[in-house]
Amino acid sequence: MRRIAVSTGKILLFLAIWAALLAAVTVTAVKGGGEAWYDKIGWRYFAEVGGAGAVVCAFLVMAFVVDKRGPSTLGFPLAAGPSDLVFGTMIGGLIFLVPLGVLLAMGAAKVDVDLSQFDGTALLAGLGFTLFNVVHQELLVRSYMFQELWTKYGAIVATVVTTVIFVAMHTGAIVSGPQGPIAGLNILFASILLSLAYVRSGALWLPIGIHFGWNGLQGPALQINVTGTDIALGDWRFLSFNGPDLWTGGTLGVEGGLAGLAGPIAGILIVVFFIRKRRRLD
Repeated sequence: MRRIAVSTGKILLFLAIWAALLAAVTVTAVKGGGEAWYDKIGWRYFAEVGGAGAVVCAFLVMAFVVDKRGPSTLGFPLAAGPSDLVFGTMIGGLIFLVPLGVLLAMGAAKVDVDLSQFDGTALLAGLGFTLFNVVHQELLVRSYMFQELWTKYGAIVATVVTTVIFVAMHTGAIVSGPQGPIAGLNILFASILLSLAYVRSGALWLPIGIHFGWNGLQGPALQINVTGTDIALGDWRFLSFNGPDLWTGGTLGVEGGLAGLAGPIAGILIVVFFIRKRRRLD
């Protein structure tokens, strides 16, 4: 029981440091950008970068100051970084094409291209927002908390606990309507996929890449809502959806429909069968 109490206390301290720093970032954005700060690119970048920075700082304080760990235990081996990040991004984009293929095959979506207002700058800016947001989410769930649980209680316990937290982070989408429970199931499978990618690869680069590939293709590139949130900055179109919300996800985006479940399931199979298990880097 004492070991559990110590781990719980350390995780709560990590979350407290992150929350305090994130609050400071958010207050600054609101004061500087006003009520509509999120619609202003500069302040939105400030918030996304600041949020990622907040969780990085909390992670480093806990790892270096509290646990007295070395840099090699953080889960970011430089040798594997570029290749795993790129490979993960490719996997994330590929598995997002799976539910799109299902929807196209069943006639619930169709190719409907309109690039008259395509803006490369908006695309790059949207991908930048998405990358920092993904880093924020992944480090919050799968850095310090996952490592603490993985080291002391095993990968299964770490995956279960952090998956509960990851799903809870998306409560707003899950309770937003009839498609919410499907979105919740999709998020649950996605968290299992990302945790499995971390455990198999022994580093955080791969899950960050997978998460970024999925969200980046879905939102900034294809202009589809990501779990009910419009993160795109442009106004172009590649696809239109005319099928039932039960399959397409409606306003929640592909993740809110039954077809969306095919994506993370395909990802789990790819990681299990094609990612060679490496030594745990902690």
